[in-house]
Amino acid sequence: MVEPLTQKLSSEESVELGGVDKLRLKLRPLLLYVVSTAQFIDIVNGVSVSVAILPIANELKFQVTQVVWIMNAYTIAFSGLLLFAGRLGDLFGHRRMFLFGLSWFALWALVVSFSVSPIMFVIARALQGVGAACTLPTAMALVATNYPPGPERAKAFSIFGAFGGMGAVAGILLAGGVVSSIGWTWIFRISAIAVLILLILGYLAIPSPAPAPAPAPVVSSSSSSSTVATATAKKDQVRPKVDFLGAITATMSVTGIVYYITTGVEYGWASAKSLPVFLIALVLLATFLWIETKVESPLMPLRIWKSRAFSASVVLAFVSMGMAQGTMYYVNMVFQEVYQWNALQTALGFLVHAILAIVTFAGLGRILHRLRPKPLVLIGFLLRCCTAIMFSFVDETVPYWRLPFPALILHITGVALTLLPIQLIAVRDAANGDQGLVGAIYQTGLQLGAPLGIALLNVVAISTNGNVNHGTTGGPALMKGFRNAYYGAIVMGVFGFLVALIALPWGRLSTGSEIKKEGGDATASQEVKGDDAKDLEAGAQGHLDSKDDGQESTETIY
Repeated sequence: MVEPLTQKLSSEESVELGGVDKLRLKLRPLLLYVVSTAQFIDIVNGVSVSVAILPIANELKFQVTQVVWIMNAYTIAFSGLLLFAGRLGDLFGHRRMFLFGLSWFALWALVVSFSVSPIMFVIARALQGVGAACTLPTAMALVATNYPPGPERAKAFSIFGAFGGMGAVAGILLAGGVVSSIGWTWIFRISAIAVLILLILGYLAIPSPAPAPAPAPVVSSSSSSSTVATATAKKDQVRPKVDFLGAITATMSVTGIVYYITTGVEYGWASAKSLPVFLIALVLLATFLWIETKVESPLMPLRIWKSRAFSASVVLAFVSMGMAQGTMYYVNMVFQEVYQWNALQTALGFLVHAILAIVTFAGLGRILHRLRPKPLVLIGFLLRCCTAIMFSFVDETVPYWRLPFPALILHITGVALTLLPIQLIAVRDAANGDQGLVGAIYQTGLQLGAPLGIALLNVVAISTNGNVNHGTTGGPALMKGFRNAYYGAIVMGVFGFLVALIALPWGRLSTGSEIKKEGGDATASQEVKGDDAKDLEAGAQGHLDSKDDGQESTETIY
């Protein structure tokens, strides 16, 4: 079991702990599994809903034009609030935001299960997405701040990623069984029950932040003025500044972009229902970036983008998730349309993918610290291109074991070789006080890439097969459009390969060794030093002193 830094307390300290604290100390090794399970539940919930769209729409009497909001309400709210929620975790404590997100998610999952109309379902589902936005970036930050760079962090993130891989197929299996037996409402009730259990475990397993040191007293000629000065110093220390204007513009801009991506295929990319929203979102995005250069405590300090490795990792996360979701969407379509499989057969077809997700992520995590990530990412994109090529040769006469089965093995291997190193590169150069923000930006890249990848490949497939009114409407004949969609996935893979080849550093992950920028500039070395190590050992998860948010970190040299 991978132990967090906060687990390493002396025996003398443990003897002095009370009953509850001793229980917390014993449960601390569960921290990784608590935050990983949070990601697992979120993915299971999302995949299950995608499978249960038709039963939900039929029972709640969604109109045809409203069905898209069964998924989009959650996606838009989740993606739009990631950046703000992640930064709040840095300022007010990752543990606090994580536990709040779990409780909020469970509450609205329960409300969704009692929906009696489309509007109630959509609103509750959007509010559920707010909980996920508070949970996932802080989960990633909790892993990064509790496990030091090197073998421990690599193993921790490999377990974190493996849980995500398990969630995808578990969601399909859960939805198939639940919908056909006790009804779609229990997808959300089971999620709520599981999250409430996780909330209790998280409260006990995740260590509380160490108390901030008392401010030095201010010497003054009078005792009263000294008291006032000390009180003011304490107030300034415990009340981090929040960039509300940046939060509003960032949330609205990302929400608008995600809305455009998720509704573009349905409404049309130049439709009056979608294009104006996108243009306004771009203006808000530019406004947000301008605001961040002017305010004292920005929501997104632009200094974090000075790390070339981090910037490249976000772009690669975007491309990688777009390719992954697009590829898997059309694998699902091949199983259901070309092979004419039902939901259970489709889930069984993906089973090898789920099992190997656990094996590949866990195995790679044990050796990744010894390897250079760049070659792994390059190989990963090549393997995923091979997957798309293999599926492009599938038709109704090709047995599952001949092409789809080995192609899925190559795909999950390629996904592990790309996503795990990219995730570790993303968090490597960030100070602990920026880990929530880094996790939020990384997750935003994933969330923007996923719908865009599916949307772009849908455009390719629909342009070949035609729409529902004028074109092929189902069956193996759709494979012509699916084949072109796979060609589109290959283009995404080649683009990701080129970005990784040009932008990723060659250094290893084990010690955060020096990474050379183009032109000979020295870059970052990531170490746990001095006060940061002490804070981690004391259980610090939360915000750094407020002044750290407004200046360059002295621990990271970009």
